[in-house]
Amino acid sequence: MYVYGILDRREKLPDDMPSVGDGEEEVDLASYGKLSALVSEVQLARLLGTREDLLAHERVLDILAAEVTVIPIRFGSVVSTMEAVVDELLAPHHDHFEAMLAELADLVQFTVRGRYANNAHLREIVSEDPDIQELREVLRGIPEDVGYAERLRLGELVDNAVVGKREADTETLISSLEKSFVASVPHAVAGEDDAVHVAFLVDREVAAQFEQAVDDLGWQWDGRINLRLIGPLASSDFLPET
Repeated sequence: MYVYGILDRREKLPDDMPSVGDGEEEVDLASYGKLSALVSEVQLARLLGTREDLLAHERVLDILAAEVTVIPIRFGSVVSTMEAVVDELLAPHHDHFEAMLAELADLVQFTVRGRYANNAHLREIVSEDPDIQELREVLRGIPEDVGYAERLRLGELVDNAVVGKREADTETLISSLEKSFVASVPHAVAGEDDAVHVAFLVDREVAAQFEQAVDDLGWQWDGRINLRLIGPLASSDFLPET
């Protein structure tokens, strides 16, 4: 049995949910006390871990997270039988999971990602830093095999400035939304043009206000940073340490 997550006890699931594995088995509920686990049978003819498996895992959690609080279980978690889900997971950890659900009650995660538009950040860096401007002028028209030290120094200055630009934009993002979220977790970005990546914990009652605040900032940053709002999601970045 593949295990997706834990939620308050319920008797019915939404229709047409995806499932991990090749068998297209239905997602089901294993229940004990006040809890239910989201599970599905999975064929183990191959190793789990494809992109499709991961997307199905996340999709199941996010479908439920749109309605109720869900504790995500780590991707790839498998228990031998439906009975084992109860005996090995729900029963011995019932109070722990119940406390986590209570702490996250009525809260949901949104993630905001942003990418710089048309190298806007690089243009800003050049216009703001006299040392970068001077080095660019020194290297202008010089062959690639000349001025190695200056090119190395220029690269270092630009890299450091990009880091600072991302930190400043992350702070602006968080401060612009601070009235509509409970907690935030900034993440490092990977791509050269990536600007911001922050997870937010939001009260469901003000989710619309949060979304509007993201839209407002998106308009302010139009032509500079393209924002993408993802959610509602299961609160993976905010699991309580209880």
